[in-house]
Amino acid sequence: MTRAIFRLLPLLVATALAVAALVAGVGTTVQAIEPHRAELVERLPDLDQETPAELEVKVLDSHAGPSYRLGFRSAVRNVGAGPLIVYGSRPNTETPFMTVDQLIDRSGEPARVVRDVGLMKYTISPGHRHWHYLQFDRYELQRYELLRAGSNEALVTDRKTGFCLGDRYRAKTARRLQAASKRPVYTGSCGLGAPDRLYMQEGISVGWGDDYGAFLEGQDLPLDSLPDGRYVLVHRVNADRHLEEQSYANNAASVLLDLRWWRGKPYLRVIATCPDSDRCAAGDRPAAAAK
Repeated sequence: MTRAIFRLLPLLVATALAVAALVAGVGTTVQAIEPHRAELVERLPDLDQETPAELEVKVLDSHAGPSYRLGFRSAVRNVGAGPLIVYGSRPNTETPFMTVDQLIDRSGEPARVVRDVGLMKYTISPGHRHWHYLQFDRYELQRYELLRAGSNEALVTDRKTGFCLGDRYRAKTARRLQAASKRPVYTGSCGLGAPDRLYMQEGISVGWGDDYGAFLEGQDLPLDSLPDGRYVLVHRVNADRHLEEQSYANNAASVLLDLRWWRGKPYLRVIATCPDSDRCAAGDRPAAAAK
């Protein structure tokens, strides 16, 4: 019996060594093929201010006499990699404003929160009673000669109360947007008729835009104090850059106008339209090629 055991001992040792080597090899293989966790990807929006359009002069009669205002359409589209999402909240109904945070979309993970990017207010005006994200888009008229001289002073600025953000129209772009939403996502009315809400979420999906027509909700500027001359009408989204974006290079667009008064009435002629520029100059782009 003892001799049999000694005869089997080399075989047992060899088997044990082989098993150990196999286990070590398997461990190495498992370690080698273990998948690495994908890097977290943030999908930022890119707000593109479209060129002011649908320009129209309207006269308003009052006891002080006629007053003339320039109306226009303003539109902003999202051409980025992710949606623009803003979330407003307030502690109680006695607080008149909601504090707004931006939610940054991340691949398969909870959104990153950018705190305090503005305010929301319940706005009441003809045809509109809902929550507006304030100062989303701003408008101004600048004297062309002053711009040429290096001045940024605006002669007339807006009284815009904000935007009820949503997917209002499908954006048309020269390049294909990989993350474009096939259908509108943000289609709500921003708490229409609900002034007691404590929270509100609004946004613009990739490949969609939000617009306001002339004379709607502050879509106009006064002309009465302006003398004859050339003026640049500038529309600027996210002017304070509180919202995080892929790029701020396309946040402004402008139109070069020639204003002439005749017998107390203003007459405007569009000379040039300038996408992605707040300093429109004659010859930059023909008026017919409006963005």
